[in-house]
Amino acid sequence: MALSNMKYLAVSALLLISRHASATPSSSGLEVALPPPVVMDPGASTGGGGGGNPIGQLTGYVKDSFFRMKDGSVQLYSNHKRCNEIRTKQKDHLAAIAATFPPNSPEQKAASKYRNNAGGVSYEEYNFLVKGKDDRSKLANIVFMMFFQPNFVPYAFMFFPDMLPSPFAMPKKQAMPFSKFENISRERTHAVLQTMIDLEKSSRVPSMLSNMNPFGKGKTRRSMEKLDLLGRQAGGLLVANDANGTKGAKLVLKVLKDEIYTDVKPKNNNLGDLPKPLVKGLGRALEAPSFNSLLPGFFVRGKIVNNLKQIEMADEFLVKENVDLNSLSSLLLEETCSARLIGGPGRSNDDMVEGLEAWLDLSVRQPKE
Repeated sequence: MALSNMKYLAVSALLLISRHASATPSSSGLEVALPPPVVMDPGASTGGGGGGNPIGQLTGYVKDSFFRMKDGSVQLYSNHKRCNEIRTKQKDHLAAIAATFPPNSPEQKAASKYRNNAGGVSYEEYNFLVKGKDDRSKLANIVFMMFFQPNFVPYAFMFFPDMLPSPFAMPKKQAMPFSKFENISRERTHAVLQTMIDLEKSSRVPSMLSNMNPFGKGKTRRSMEKLDLLGRQAGGLLVANDANGTKGAKLVLKVLKDEIYTDVKPKNNNLGDLPKPLVKGLGRALEAPSFNSLLPGFFVRGKIVNNLKQIEMADEFLVKENVDLNSLSSLLLEETCSARLIGGPGRSNDDMVEGLEAWLDLSVRQPKE
């Protein structure tokens, strides 16, 4: 049984709607999320040093930039060497598997072919390898822009704040009293609400381009009816009792099981048929907390597809290598759950393991049956 990536993405959005609620019971029986009050540190520094002296601030900025460049370059090279060591372990593992097949046979050639999610390494090493590949890709893009489009580099940093490799990541300008995952959770909660608003608006108000086409009124009406149905289904799942966490995920999959599981793998995986509000909401949730709302729809769809492919490869690695989820560190476990929109911050390791195990069962093991 194959899983339709496009429709599974739509289900992920509904899972996002039904999961992101804290364990704060309300009088109506639903669970609501009450954000903590923001208390800013009056002594937090917003610059590179030097207090209110402009010359001191400039000197501090230049000094911080120099050391950040030096330390980042050293760290990037160290990461590259470790990635090479991990790839060597993977190749040795593949060579050992290939040796069990007859020489020069098609099976031996297929087994010895290198792939990113090959076994022979731990999940921590695999995750490090994926991050290293992403950092090298970012570095190559920056070098290309500096040589061929130097005038656009400042604008690129403006519109794509996460384009720098992780060792060169810029520090936050203000000391916000929230952790990384709390900021991500808050941004995703906003994405859920905005997606519901956009769905409701799109189902009631036709787009400007559709009004300019006198021959497309029927198609516009049918599209609006579909969006209205999707919005009502999502709203119904949102207000359903116990529709959060693993129970919410199972409820969504039970309701839409016939829509997301297919016997034949779909040929079109570019998400072109996915409604725009859902594409934007998913892009904002997956890229939280630094999503750029000015990006065109086709660019957002491409980033979503790439993100889903990385998650799919990681899920296959976890299942194929039979990784013990309890052996993962708290940080890696939280990163893994966050990438899959599972739960929110403040959960125990046991809760995250339970949610991730349910995710792997519903998205990898059951579809193969």
